Amino acid sequence: MASEDIKKDALELIRAYLPKYLTPELSQNLFSIVSEHFPLSSDGKLIYCNNLESEFYYQGDAIVDIPFSVFANGEYKTNYLKGVIMSNTCDIASENDRIENSFVQFSSIFSLEEYISKLNEKKISENKIDSFLSNLKGNRISNLFYLPKIDKVMDESFIRFDVNVSLPISIFEGETYDKDYKSNGGDRLFSFSNYGFYLFLIKLSVHYCRFREGVFRNA
Repeated sequence: MASEDIKKDALELIRAYLPKYLTPELSQNLFSIVSEHFPLSSDGKLIYCNNLESEFYYQGDAIVDIPFSVFANGEYKTNYLKGVIMSNTCDIASENDRIENSFVQFSSIFSLEEYISKLNEKKISENKIDSFLSNLKGNRISNLFYLPKIDKVMDESFIRFDVNVSLPISIFEGETYDKDYKSNGGDRLFSFSNYGFYLFLIKLSVHYCRFREGVFRNA
């Protein structure tokens, strides 16, 4: 099959899995962006938005000072990190009537500059670091999602899908966290745009659901 035919088939598959709740105009706009940029997330203007209703939290929102428990040297230690909401938006909606108290799952955000500094301390070769950066920014590492810098809000960073914590949804009640965006003085760093959210969900699906283990599971 010619490369042009492969590209055409891939684009049609992308079009088939665009969100169905978008208007035709927004759907076409997202398709155009995905067609041109997928799977890159290096342009903050394409990845982020900060104009969603601030009284709600959404899947993919990043929030400051989320407590992550780490087991090291025989004991648990709590680190307060930036965290991204992994739970579905509907599952954390406050208006949903639930039999049991729900939990919200977060994945951690790490500063890219600090991570590279640690790699240098470990004497990792420059070639390996350059290869890592290329793969990270090309979103070719399954458990990592690249986040470009947001001026006065967040340095260049990345999400680690495999560093998680589940906390009671009640943490969103009261005054523990200010739902407004940090640019307005709140605790929310960003929300994803349509393209950012689409790419985030693709990476999340690849991390958790890819059929590549090579294990024959029949009896």
